[in-house]
Amino acid sequence: MAYEPLPLWFYLLVYMIVEGFALALVVPGLPKYGSVPWDRVLHYAVAVPFCCWLTLSCILYWFAYDIPATQAAEHNSARWHQITGWQQQSRSGMAVLDSVILTPEPDLAERMLALEGTPPENPGKVMALGSIDAADEGSRLIRLLDALLTPLAARLAQAAKGGSFEIVMQCDHEALSSEVLTAWGKLKLPDKPVVRWLDNSRDVGFADTWFEDETRRYGWYVQDRRPKYRLLLAWHLNKVGPDAVHTDSEAAVALLLGMPVLMYEKPDIKRQAWLLRQISGDADQADRLLASLLKAEQVPSERIRHFWHSGLKGLTQHATLGAVRESGLKVEAHALDPAIGPQAPVARWVIQALAAKMAHFGQGPQLIALPHEQGVALNLVAKEPAPVNVPWKEEYGYKRVLGPEFGALISFWMVSMLLSPDKGWSTTNMLVTCLTVVLMLVFFIIRHPGPVARAAESTVDFVAGFIG
Repeated sequence: MAYEPLPLWFYLLVYMIVEGFALALVVPGLPKYGSVPWDRVLHYAVAVPFCCWLTLSCILYWFAYDIPATQAAEHNSARWHQITGWQQQSRSGMAVLDSVILTPEPDLAERMLALEGTPPENPGKVMALGSIDAADEGSRLIRLLDALLTPLAARLAQAAKGGSFEIVMQCDHEALSSEVLTAWGKLKLPDKPVVRWLDNSRDVGFADTWFEDETRRYGWYVQDRRPKYRLLLAWHLNKVGPDAVHTDSEAAVALLLGMPVLMYEKPDIKRQAWLLRQISGDADQADRLLASLLKAEQVPSERIRHFWHSGLKGLTQHATLGAVRESGLKVEAHALDPAIGPQAPVARWVIQALAAKMAHFGQGPQLIALPHEQGVALNLVAKEPAPVNVPWKEEYGYKRVLGPEFGALISFWMVSMLLSPDKGWSTTNMLVTCLTVVLMLVFFIIRHPGPVARAAESTVDFVAGFIG
């Protein structure tokens, strides 16, 4: 609701009433004969009623407009920031700056979307990476890491120079981080980055913790502890040898991710697409999860044309596919498992990279469903997320530094001085002045509690630091 101040004619009417009342008091006391005491007339019939009118006008403006407008502005501003925060949180994501995808079938994304060639069909077939061929497992891993890192070398060198960079690898053994660092050094890339390990024994989902706030406040300074760049390396290579049992197809992916802090600082940095915040929950709630995801309006739902999924089994798969079917989305479904065989945990990153590639090349936002420790996880991949679109209205920013109560106090003080019977500066005048100043300070604190509290806290911290 937008409040409007009282019209000007109302204040003129108040002035006429006050002035009429003053004249009614002053005129009967004037001498009937002789000269008119103009000093008395100007004092009691002009100056005093004018100051009284100012006091009444400020009080009327304060209660009729300023207080309700301030309360409405505070409520609307808080609501705007709340809704904007929800939208920013729900539409947050990580930017895919570049990627390398290694799968048993070449040009997998294009073929699955029927853009080139024919869609691959290998249900139940355990497939190997034919491009990564070597006599032993160690040599294969070295060749695999070279194949993942070499195409990204230029961007990795640029990203690592900033000092806010880390590598996250998902594989069978944490000790393989030494192989990653060896491959890094072989390409003469700068520094020695931190390598973190995600194991395959747990369903890490879509890197849930990467969206969490890791800021620390140092007085007025806030530091975001999250790295600006993350290189995700994930792979699955089957063991070599006559006795090795192969249950999952081989695959590998490298994703150079720009974290939210980087994208805030460099919004124009070149990127492929955005991996947007996921939603997860029980499989029997897949319809509710999908409805919530679409309601967040990360992207316009009518633009979603492709649905990717992998690793969904049994009731989870039926519930998820049913939710997509009943949602009203007109999408084509693309299952990774029938295309390149049974999938290892690396599939959760391969499918994100495939969707990002297709979003980058004009195929619109992509919906992804993956198994999660809670049941199922859904997320969208888009070339650009929908911007935060909560309109800001001018009245939301209504905030007076000095409100009408200050005008009322000053004009009231003037009335007190004009009506004071004492000649010169008296004790009564001093008390009235001190009371007026105290009330002005009190009203200023009431009007600006936040800035006053922060200023007081900073002053106390400064004094405490100075004293030691």
